[in-house]
Amino acid sequence: MQRKVLDSLIARGSFVGIIAPKTLDVAAALQNFAHSLSGSAPFSFVEYSSREISAKEFLKKWRKAQEVGEAKNVFVIFNRELDEESKKLLFSMRMTIVLVEKGNFLDDELLFELDALSNFPRDFFWWCAPKPLKKRFRHLAPAVKGAMIQPFNSVEALQNQAEKAAEIFRNLLKIRILGENGLEGWPRIFRRFFIPFCLLALICPFLYPTKIVSNPSMTRNMKAEMQIYAEAPYFDYTFDGKESLERIGRYAVGRFVALVTNEKTLGDYVAETLEKNGFAKDSWKKERLHIPPEGISLRFEFPEKLINSEYDLIAPAWNYFTGLIADSIAYVTETYYPKATAKNRLHPAWDVASRAGARILAPFSGKAWTFSDERGGIVIGIADKERVILFMHCNQLLYLDGQNVMQGDPVATVGTTGHTTGPHVHLVTGIVSKNGEKRLGNVRYTVVNPVTWFLSGK
Repeated sequence: MQRKVLDSLIARGSFVGIIAPKTLDVAAALQNFAHSLSGSAPFSFVEYSSREISAKEFLKKWRKAQEVGEAKNVFVIFNRELDEESKKLLFSMRMTIVLVEKGNFLDDELLFELDALSNFPRDFFWWCAPKPLKKRFRHLAPAVKGAMIQPFNSVEALQNQAEKAAEIFRNLLKIRILGENGLEGWPRIFRRFFIPFCLLALICPFLYPTKIVSNPSMTRNMKAEMQIYAEAPYFDYTFDGKESLERIGRYAVGRFVALVTNEKTLGDYVAETLEKNGFAKDSWKKERLHIPPEGISLRFEFPEKLINSEYDLIAPAWNYFTGLIADSIAYVTETYYPKATAKNRLHPAWDVASRAGARILAPFSGKAWTFSDERGGIVIGIADKERVILFMHCNQLLYLDGQNVMQGDPVATVGTTGHTTGPHVHLVTGIVSKNGEKRLGNVRYTVVNPVTWFLSGK
């Protein structure tokens, strides 16, 4: 049924049955609801008595009143015994509201009379009263089951929320009208077999497979282009006459391939960079370092001879931890080694080098803990319920022991306190654990690889 037809049927008005206790003044109690339902059109409350008029004559009389505009909605009150004529009229109602005052119950006699009617039309009731017991009223209880809408469980609820109740009632009327005016012809057949048709459409490709023709793809491989434009494959750096080419080279290798350079790999990359920029390999060399004069600008590109097979895993963590230092050329000088080997010393942390005095930023919100010792120098740690991070070799603390820290706050500056050969941060990461072997303030934790810590945090 089209929406316009449905709305026009609702606009004509309806016969609404009202079943209520004899002591309830229905007309007074439902004034607000009736006004909200009828709008500016007139409405009428009529108490039906089969002794005065038959059901047929009653309907004829009030339908004529609807046609001439005397009443849009006719509320027919049934609060006496439901004799045969009353039953006929009740079943001719578009919908029936059953209601009581808050805290009261319907008489058992009335409930038994309703239960005796047995075959209720679908969506016949709007039940605003306590639910009848299933064991006592086996016909009525199932009909009421879907007819109770919270919080409308009494006449007071209808009166207090009249506009909302009227909107719900109009929707219930639409459902009832749609049920009475079912689809016919092809629309009915389509609706009936819609689900089987969909299932058949899903199964057909498996029953009758089609041959897939392999044609050359006309789409571009955007992944490589995205990587190029997300982070340029080179950068230009202008020297101030004090910065060494080796320092910027270490940063460049870390940025491009997430590797810590040794003396040989760094020397190869510095030579490669000078050659690509049109300078001799020993240009501006002073002892073991190259110090370009102030104003010299060099372009640093991807190293041709260095490959990191674990780049996809390490690079995000590398960028994350170097980003915690407010220095555009911070880089990692040593990674995590939980055990000493022939090539690497014991080092359960990452070292991040930067300019002295660069601010260290809090990676998450938590509580700050500070201390100092001979080896780690000035140390600040941050802990929340799950994570711990420590920054060692600090120069200046910007938070006091026990203060709450917000994510992104500067908490300290990079320094050279403790055992260190240059300004850097010894960065320790851990997971909070009751049985952890390390302690920060009143928090026990277990040290983990910064890459593992980073991935678990994400």
